Order: sequence, then C-alpha cells, then structure tokens
Amino acid sequence: MAHQDSVQSFVRALRAPTDPPRPGDPPKIDIAYEAWRATSFHVPRKAEVILEWCMTRLLKDGTRYSTSNPVLDVRYWKLMHDILMSVSTKGSKASSGSATWLTTLLNRMPLLPIVLSVLSNSLSLPSQKRDELYFPCSKSLALVWSLASPKFSPDNLLECFGAMLRVLNEETAQSGGTTGLVEMCMLVTFSLHAALSNFTNKKKLCQAFMTNHIGAWLSFVSKESDTCQATRTEICDVGVELLFDVDSLKQIAESPRANPFFQALQAHISTSSPHLLSSLPFLMTAFTNTIRKNRSPFSSGGSSTVDVRSLAMLFFSSCEEILQGLGTLHGTQVWRSRLDLLGVVEDELLFSARNEDTVVPLKGEVEACVECLTSTDDESAEIAMQCLCVLSRIDHELVETSTSRILSRFLTIPQSSWGERIAIPAHELLSLSLSYHSKTRTLPIHISRLLDSCALPSPYLSSSSIRTSYDGFVASPVITMGHLDKLSKAVRTYTTPGQTLDTARRVIVVLRDISETFHEMERAAAADRERGIRKKKRTSTSESPRKAREELEDAAAVSFVLAARIAAVVLSSLPLHTVTEAEQAKVQAIVTESFDGIVREAILVGTEAAISGSSDRRRDVWASQVVAAAALRFLQTLQTSVQARHFSSDQNDLSDRVAVVLKVDDWLPEYGVEIFRYLLHQESRDPNSQRQQVLFDVVLAFLEVHLPPHGPVVQAWLGRSSQLSSHETGYAFAAVALLRLLLDRNLGVFNAYASSAQQERIFNLLHLPGVDLGYEDTQRGLSSAATVYECLHSANFWEQENIRSSFFAVQHSRTSFLDTVDVTNPSPRKIETKRGSAESQICDAVKAYTFLLHAPAECFPKMLRNDFLKRAVVLDFLLGSATSPSTDRALQVVRTFLSKGFSFLGSWEHEASGRYLHYLMASPLQASAEQVTRELVHGHLLAAFRAAVRGSMDGLLDAIRVCREQPLASWLLSKDSNIPLRSSTQQLMDIAMANSSIPSLRQDLVESLSSLFERVLGQLHPMLHRLASNNVSERDEILVYSDVLLLWSRVITFGKFIGHPKNPPPGLGTQIARAVCPSLLACNPEDSKFGSAIHAVLVSELQLFSMAEDRVSHLQYIVTMYMVFTHSSTSDQHCDLDESMAKLLRTLSSSEFSSYLQFVCEALSSDGLALDRTACLVHLISLALHNAPQNTLKIVQACVKECLDTFVNNAKLPDAQILRLPMLTFINDLCSKKPASIRPQNVTSVWVLLSRMLASSKAHDPETNIGIFREIVSILGVLVRLRRDLVATTLPHLSNIIRQLIFALRRPRPLLGAKQYSIVADTLPIWINPAHPLGVDESKDLGRLLTSLSTKTLVRVHNPSAELQKPESLTRPLSKHVTCILQSYFDALNDPLCVLAADIRRELRPGLFVLCDMLNEHTRDSFMVSSLDAGGKAAMKSLWREYEKQRYTGNG
Repeated sequence: MAHQDSVQSFVRALRAPTDPPRPGDPPKIDIAYEAWRATSFHVPRKAEVILEWCMTRLLKDGTRYSTSNPVLDVRYWKLMHDILMSVSTKGSKASSGSATWLTTLLNRMPLLPIVLSVLSNSLSLPSQKRDELYFPCSKSLALVWSLASPKFSPDNLLECFGAMLRVLNEETAQSGGTTGLVEMCMLVTFSLHAALSNFTNKKKLCQAFMTNHIGAWLSFVSKESDTCQATRTEICDVGVELLFDVDSLKQIAESPRANPFFQALQAHISTSSPHLLSSLPFLMTAFTNTIRKNRSPFSSGGSSTVDVRSLAMLFFSSCEEILQGLGTLHGTQVWRSRLDLLGVVEDELLFSARNEDTVVPLKGEVEACVECLTSTDDESAEIAMQCLCVLSRIDHELVETSTSRILSRFLTIPQSSWGERIAIPAHELLSLSLSYHSKTRTLPIHISRLLDSCALPSPYLSSSSIRTSYDGFVASPVITMGHLDKLSKAVRTYTTPGQTLDTARRVIVVLRDISETFHEMERAAAADRERGIRKKKRTSTSESPRKAREELEDAAAVSFVLAARIAAVVLSSLPLHTVTEAEQAKVQAIVTESFDGIVREAILVGTEAAISGSSDRRRDVWASQVVAAAALRFLQTLQTSVQARHFSSDQNDLSDRVAVVLKVDDWLPEYGVEIFRYLLHQESRDPNSQRQQVLFDVVLAFLEVHLPPHGPVVQAWLGRSSQLSSHETGYAFAAVALLRLLLDRNLGVFNAYASSAQQERIFNLLHLPGVDLGYEDTQRGLSSAATVYECLHSANFWEQENIRSSFFAVQHSRTSFLDTVDVTNPSPRKIETKRGSAESQICDAVKAYTFLLHAPAECFPKMLRNDFLKRAVVLDFLLGSATSPSTDRALQVVRTFLSKGFSFLGSWEHEASGRYLHYLMASPLQASAEQVTRELVHGHLLAAFRAAVRGSMDGLLDAIRVCREQPLASWLLSKDSNIPLRSSTQQLMDIAMANSSIPSLRQDLVESLSSLFERVLGQLHPMLHRLASNNVSERDEILVYSDVLLLWSRVITFGKFIGHPKNPPPGLGTQIARAVCPSLLACNPEDSKFGSAIHAVLVSELQLFSMAEDRVSHLQYIVTMYMVFTHSSTSDQHCDLDESMAKLLRTLSSSEFSSYLQFVCEALSSDGLALDRTACLVHLISLALHNAPQNTLKIVQACVKECLDTFVNNAKLPDAQILRLPMLTFINDLCSKKPASIRPQNVTSVWVLLSRMLASSKAHDPETNIGIFREIVSILGVLVRLRRDLVATTLPHLSNIIRQLIFALRRPRPLLGAKQYSIVADTLPIWINPAHPLGVDESKDLGRLLTSLSTKTLVRVHNPSAELQKPESLTRPLSKHVTCILQSYFDALNDPLCVLAADIRRELRPGLFVLCDMLNEHTRDSFMVSSLDAGGKAAMKSLWREYEKQRYTGNG
C-alpha cells in the first residue's frame, strides 16, 4: 500500500485533516490496522504512534453524536486491544520500558472522557450492537486502567458512574447486562469507591450525585437485573457512601424533613414511575447500618443504641411521609413498600417500647392498616393485613388496642373475592395475638374480644342479605377449625386457676345477652307478621320496617351461632383439674344453668318454629332453626368433651321433643343434621334398640332420597354446617354429613344396634352412580365417595363384625347373577333380566368389585372368597367383548382383584384356569390394564407348568399353541395399543426356564416348546437381519425394535435350554450394535431402553460361541458396549444393565472371569480414558467382585491388588471429582462383602488412598460431598469390625485417618477476613466447601466409629483356626495411639479461626469417652504435661470430668 511506502507517508496519512486522507483511500482506522498487522512495515515506536493517534481520535471526535463517531466503532477498540496486548506480553525489560511511555501517554490523554463518551453515546445503538461494542472496549480499558486510575478525579469518576447507571438501566429494561458492560462497571465503580475512601470533601460529590444521578441510581436499586451480584453490591455501596457520609447523617438527624436528600427522593418518586418505591426499604437498611457504624457522633452518654433507633425511625417517618404524599394513586405499590419498610424495622430491631420516637410512628401504621382493611382495593387490604402481622411480631402491644376492630373485620373476609388470599395473614395475626395473650396470661381478654366480634356490624345489615352471607360469616378465620384448635390448646394450657371461673361466667353472660337479643328480635318480627296478617294489606311504607326487623333477627341469629361455637370451645377446654372442687362446682352450676336456660329455650323455640312453619307456609322460621342447631351443637360439644362429667344436665326430654321435627317435611338441613347427631349420641349413652332402629330408618330414608345422584350432583362439601341450607344443594350436603355420621362417628352404634336389613340398605346405597371410588376427586372437601373411601381404609370398619358381614353379603348378592353365566360361552345376552338389564347388572358387579378391591384380603369370609374369585373370572369374560373406556377401567378393577386374590391364596389354579389363560393371552387390551394382565398371565402360566409336571398338559399346550399362532412380527412393531399382550411368549419362555427341566417334561410338551421356538425364531430373524443391514433409517422406527431385541435374547437362551439343534448363528447382536448404535445412542436418555435391549442380546449370544478365544473376545465387546450404553442410560435402565451383567458374571468359568478382570483392569490403568468411562470401569469391577463365580478367590485378590495400586499410583484418579465416590464405594463394598479377600498389602494401599482423600487442598468443589465422608467412615468401621488382624498392625495409619476426619469437621468462624478464611479453607479437603461444612449427621457417624473401637469382634478369614478364635477388641493395642486422636480434637477445638459446633461436639462425646477409657492415669498425665498447651489442658480437664461422671464404677 502507498501509505506503507515510508514512515512519513504513514504518519502524514494518519494526521490528514480528512478521513479518508485522499479520495479513494481506505479509512484511517483501516490504514492503522493494516500497518499494525504488517510485520514487515517497520515504524519507530510503532505501538506508541498508533495508540496515540487512536486515543486522540477517541478523545476529540468521541463527543460527536453521529454514526461515524469513533468511540462507537468496534475497529478502534480492537486495534487498541491488540496493541496493548502486545505491549503487556513482551519481556520484562521491554515491558518496563513500554510502561513508561504508556504512562506518559495516559497522563497527556485522559481516559475518563473516552469512557464517558462510550457510555453516553452507546445508548443510541441497538442492543446487539451495544453488546458487540462493550466487549472489546472493556478488554482494552482493563489493560490500561491500573496505569491511568491514579490520575482520575472523583468528579470525573462520578460523571462516568452516572452514565454507567443510565446504561445499566437501559440494558436491564431490554435484555440484561452483558459481560463487557459488567467489566466496565466494575472498573468505574471500584475506582470511585477507592477515590471516595481517600477523598475528604465528600459534600460536593454528594450534592452533585443528588442533583444529577440519584434518579438513575434509585432506578437501578429498585429493579431486579441480571447484573453480576458483586457488581450490583458495589454499585449500591458506592451510592450509600455518597448519600450517607457523616455530614449528611448529621443533617438528616437535625432536620430530616428539610433535608435535601429527602426532598430529592420525594421529587423523583413523585415524578417517576412507582417502581422507585421499592428502593425505600434498601435505603432505610443502608441508613441504619451506616449510623451503627458511625454511631459516635450521634451518641450521648450511654444511650447510643436508643439514639440509633431514634434516628432510624426518623428516617422511617420521612419515608412514610413520602408514601402518604402519593395518596391512593399507586395504592398497591405504596402498601408493598410500607410492608418492606416495616420488615426492615423488624429485622434491624429498631423498636423500643421505652422510646417514644419508635412507638409513635408504628402506632400510626396500625391505624392506617386498620383503615385500609375496609377499602375496596383487595390487594392493598391483603398487604395491610401482612403489615399488621409484622407489627404484631415487632411488639403486639402496638396492635392490641385495635384488635377489636380487626376481629370484626374478619367476619367479612370470606365475603370478598380476595378472602382466600387474605385468610393466610389473618390466621397468622390470630396466632400471634393468641400467643401474646397466652404468654401474658390474659386469655380472658382475648376471649371476650372474640365473642364481641361475633356481633355483626351495622353496615353489613343493609348492604347484603344476612342469609346470603351466612356461609361466609361462618367461614371467618376466627371460626375455622385451625384457630379454634389453637384456642382450645391455649385455654387448656395457659388459663390460670384464678381465671377459670371468671372466664366461664363471662362466656355465659355474653352468650345469654346475644340469646336475649335474638329472642327480642324474634318476638318483634313475629308481632309484625301477626299485625300484617290482621290488616291483610301490605303497603310499601310498612314493608320496609318489617324487612329491617327480619334482617335484625337474622343478624342476631348469626351472632348467636358464631358466639356459641367460640363459647363451646372455651368451656370444653377450661382446665377444671387445676381448680378446687368448690370452684368446679361453681363452674358446673353456671354451665348447667345455661343448659336449662339459654340452650333449652333456643332448642324448644326452634322445634316449635319448625313444626309450626311446616303447617304455616307464611311463617319464616330460618333464624329460629339456625339458633336451635347452634344450641344443639353447643350442648353436644360440651357433653362429648373431656370435661363432660362436669357438664351433666337433666335434658332427657329433649330427645323426644327434637325428634318430632324429623316428622315434618321441610326442616332446615342444618338443624336436621344436628338433631340426628344429638339423637345418635344420646342413644349411644342410653341404648334402646327399638328407638335406634327407628332413627336409623329415618336416616336411611333421607339418604335414599337426597344422596347423589338422587339429589343434585354438587361440589364437595367443605364441612361447614352453614352450607346445609334449604336448597337442593344443602340437602345433598346434609346427606353426605349423615353418611359420615353413620360410617365414621357412630360406626360402633350402627354395628351393634342396626338390623341386618338396615346395614344392607346403607351398603346398597353405595352402589349409586354418584359414589364412585375410581374417580379421582381433586376438589377440596367431603363427598360421598371420599367418605366411603376413608371408611373402607379404616381398621375400625373392618373390626365391626356385623357391618363386615353385611358388606360382603351385599357385594355377594350384587354379583350372584354371574353364577348363572356359562363360562364356556359367556355372553351378556344370556344374563337373566329379573334384576334389571344385563348392562346395569354388569356395571353393578364392577362396582361391587371396586369396593371389594379396598377390602383387606384377611377379612374375606372363607366361604365367599372363592365365589368372588370365580365370579370375577366370569365378569372378566363378559367385559372382554366391549371396548369402551369404561370397560377398560372395569377390566383393570376386576383383574387387579383377581391378581390380589390369587396371590393371597398362593395358588392360581381354578376350574377355568386353562380357558381363562387362553382368553388373557388372546384378547386385546389397553395400556392401562397391561401390567395387571401380565401378572395374571404370569401366575396362570406358572400354574400351568406345575400342572404339566404333575401330568395335566392341556392348559399349557393350549397356551403354547396361542403363543405359536401370534403374529409377533406385526404385534411387536405395532404402535396400536388395542392388541393382545405382547409379552406372553417371553413370559412363557422365562417360566419354562425357571421352573422346570427338560428331562422332567413329557416328549410331546418338549416338541411343542421346540415348535414354538422355531416359530418365534422364524418370525424374528428376518426382522433383526433387516435391522442389522441398516435398512431401518428412522430413529422412531428403530426404537420400536426394543421389544423385538428383548424377546430375541430370550429366544437364544430358550433354544439352549431345550437343546434345539437349530440355534441362530452368533454375531447378529454385534452387527446390530455396530449398525445402529453410533447414530442412535448419542447421549440421549430416551434411547436407553434400546441400548439395554441390545446389551441383553449380546449377553445371550455368548452362549452361542464354542471357542474360548471367541468367547473372550465377545465378552470384551460386551464390556465395551456396557460402557457405551451406561453413558446414556436412565437409572432404571442402568439397573437393568447391571442385572444383566451380574447374571453373566455368575455363569463364567474361572478362565473367562480372569480374562474379564484382566481386560477391565488394563483399561482402568490406561491413559487417555475419559473420567466418566473410568468411573464405569470401577463400577464393573465392583459388579465382578459381588458376583464372582466359585473358586475365584485368588483371581479376585489379584484384581483387588491391581486396582488399589492403580488408584494409589495414578495421582489423577483421586483428584477427579467424578471418581472419588466410586473408588471409595468400591473399597467399602470390598471390605464389607469380601473381607476375606483383603490382604495386608491391600490395607496399606487403602490407608494411602484415604489419607490422600483427606489431605488439605487450596481448591475446593462447589458443593460439599457428604457421601465421601460417610464412605471413609464406613470403610474404617468395616475394617475394625471384620479385619481387626490387619488394622492392629497398622494402627498409626488408622489414628492418622481418624485425626484427619476430626479436622474435616471444623468450620470457619463467622465474619472472618478473606485471608483468615483462606487459611482455614486451605486446611480442608478438596471435596469440602468451607461455605457448606459437614454437619451433625457426619459427626454422629464419626462418633459411632470411635465407639466401635472398643467393641469385641471376630476376624473374617478363610482359615481352619477361625472357629477357635475369641472375640477381641483394639483397646489394648490402640491405647498407645489414643493421645494422637485426642490431641487432634483439642487442636480443632482451640483453633482461633475455626469452630466445632456444640451439636457436633455432643455427637462426638460418646466416642471420646471410649478413647478416654483406653487411657490410664499415667498416660493421661504425661500427655497433658508434654503435648497440650493451656487451652488443650483446659479442654482435656473438661472432657475428663464429663467422662468421670458417666463412667461405670461397678456400684448398682
């Protein structure tokens, strides 16, 4: 190029006033780039010349807002990066020289204006272009930043910081920060942070920051971004340091409202988007931490903590003023920020009850929250409830004065659309309030407030109908079972004896007042009705007051219902056992008086209203019946509680009075259910079989009318009595409630006093279509099906003899029509239709077996079990002709019952076993019934083979004929699910090989099996030959061959079993593997089933090789393919592969087994093998040791020695993360399952490997591997128990390993510096991450190991003298090495940088006591004098005192 002709022309081109220098020339950047890359073009100080020109362009032209701006041109930054990289990679002398001219250049040309220009102008680029720019820019800046940063002024850094914040906000809003941008941010932020720490006049910077950049910083703090956490933290810290220096803190403390910071904050929040509100909690946290670090300027006397709290709460008040200034414009965001601010107050412990500055703001928050609970903004009300929970956790006294208003609001929570969401914080607030009053022993006050909250507030009387909202009132958090259970426990535990009588008196008084109010309203409403009847003329003016009085009557009734529930819980939970008998008598008199007065009057009024309302349709009796139901519930709750003996009352005539209500037509279901419950309870106390049977008849008649599907099909009942309304849905819910009463609560009474006909009636009800146990009910609540399901899974149900007999009698009757069906020609058309159509009877029978499926097998009567099984077989025949989805489900039910029944009997033989087996193997089925059908076929085939051995061949020959006639070629490759069982042929072969031998079978059976073999072989061989020829290209089509390959593996083994001369040629499996596997098994777990199928074929084909060399070669290929398939297999398929290899290994000869181990060990010791493959080889060796053939002990010992030598000599293996655990598992399995194969030289290798595993390391894994620690402890424990003879000669090694294990339990102390933390981390093994240390469970394992050192054991060896040995322990030989172990414990305990947690020390203590027991006094004293420092001596004395306390001295 002309520009490279001379140095002058090159420099002249770069300094030309235009770009390009002349028309037709390339741009200057290209000229500079070409000159830099041209090694033949020599320019004196070329790097300095080009870099100076480049930086000059960036500095002078970088402020232009145009597309030709050089700071936005990636080529400039790449050129700078190449030049700077070349400078930094030169030799030391050249590098020092270049640093001189580079520093001089950077002093002449400031770097920060360039950075500012890049950050400001890059916002005009698209997102992708920015990403491409930031990366080379950051790399270039990083190379010169350390040289230029000492000359940076804080003002310029602050400007770059602000530009950086604006770029970060833009990146966060679009695609998240890039790597290059993050690196630039780190450079700017760290430099600014360092400059601030050395800068004295921060006031000017603070003002500049608040004026120009606080909005961008707040926006960054408020948003969740993908920016690096370290960068984000540093940016936040810089902003905090700018805003909250000591001078700024003093200004905020003196006048927070007039402070410029809060004025700027309020201005930005009010004018910007509301997301800035989320920055307030962060600011408050930062402010609190800052004043705690700099508390000395604010403290006076000794009250520094209170002053810090006061200042923090002043900040809180200022933030609250900002929130209040927004009004309701951003209600949800305001309340969310308020919640987070209160969370800061809670977390930072800023509240002090003795400091008025902290109390007043929070009391104002309580008032705001209570007012918000009545707002129409659902989400704001939810957050306000959460705020109340936080305030209660801070100090419940803040909320205590407003508890009554909050509780009254709880009644209307379920009425709103957000009731379910707000119920969670409402329950939490109730629990907090209950906890507070329990601790302060002021439960009577809390109970009074709960009862007072039952009065409905007047605004809701006019806004909606009380009856419409009745269910919502009862669903209030105050009345839920969760809260009432907690209230009951609190009253029982924390009510003092002096409060018991007063509590009972208060409860009864409140209940009496509400009852009197209701009766007054009821009488007024009745008078209005009578007056209206006499006038017989209704006007609009008289209608309105009458309706208002009816609403007041309904409101009083609901108040009584709610109060009665709370009163019943409180009275039944009073701790009467803690008071005197005189006090008990007073409480009993008060409660009995309420029975005779309030309860009795309410019940009688309700009864009279129900009877009169039935005859007088114009009378509205809803309120009276609701109150009567609540009174009955109150009465029975007290009579069935643990305090029932104190609450007895003479109310015997109530049973007859309330029973009259059941004779009328339209009683309220809620009242009716309570009457039934009361009567059933009374009859259980005073049994009268005639009265009880009459009551049972009434209940059963109601169920027969209203139990679904006779009643409407409804949603599940939530268990609230308020849902039992007078509508059809309420009657259906009442039927579910009564069904539960009979089958759950009063099951014993129903069993003892109901007649057989009544018991059968209820079980006949279960056959209604609405009671479907097979339907998966996802609704929350109770239903008839859920009730029956729970009943059938209850032990109490099956222990009731009469009910159990009636249940089986009904199911036996429902299936009796099956006895008339001819098994040889089953058809629904031949079913007698006396009891309904054939289809309905079949459906009824299926339902019967659905119920029987839930019955325990032991509960079936012996006389009926065989009948049920026989009928189930017939029903299966009948269902086989239909193909609807319901039939598929019915088949699954019936066959599951048959499988369980035959398995329980232990015999699969029955009258129609041969025909049924033929039917199962030949009839099509769906995938849902495939598993249970396979079980039935397996059981019947097994029975057929056993019968064939006894001489009965018909059933087995028929099954073989069915298998022979099956078109396997089309079935196995078909994706259609509606075909017969495809695995029957494979099952037949497996059973034949497992349960018989060829000499014991008759010749005709052998010939039949041979013909089956030939038939299957002829169908499968062409299919597999096509697969081996690579004529199947599609992946999905290849995967269909998995079942074919599995069956082929059975065919090969089966041919050898029957001794058929026509065996398939070997090598087909190898051909298939080579043709298909390279492209198919590319680490795809979905293809793992195909891989395990090929492996099964390869294992089976080993039988086809006769030459020893061929068998060894094929065995090596099996191992290779095992490693390939394992790499991409799932856990289930991995287990299948292991099982296949285990079966193969057990059948090998000694020479073949030796060749197998030699091949695997050679592969293990070879270099260049991937680590995951090496782990697979270790697993293969473990498999071989577990499944070694007989007479191979020497081979196993040689393999063990070679493996251990490989582990020890190859330093890469223990350091590999993926290999540590497999190696330790191998050693553990060897020691525990083959202890006799361990020799002395093996133990030495084990010690070396364990010591290397526990060695300290400067690098650590991301997560602590607890399994390694447990494997090491397990290895030591096994060696101590089973091979004490080998351990006794290497006790120093054992002591050293235990010492390292104790050191591994240490953890760094909290709040250590970086250097101190690294000192501790460098002493831990590589597999322990110091951030996630070992825990209590690991110390428990180590303590158990130390305890086992003194246990007497027998050595496991193959030695004739082994039977004569005596149990011994390591106590005596180990006593010389105990001091080493104890000293390691004391060193870990006294390490100033580490800590052994108290839980860890507690778990180690039993093992340490065992070690102390091995010491004698002389050894102990010499150990303390010679080896321990002051801290160690103190720890030793403390340990020894504890040991002396628990040591057995021989007394007692």
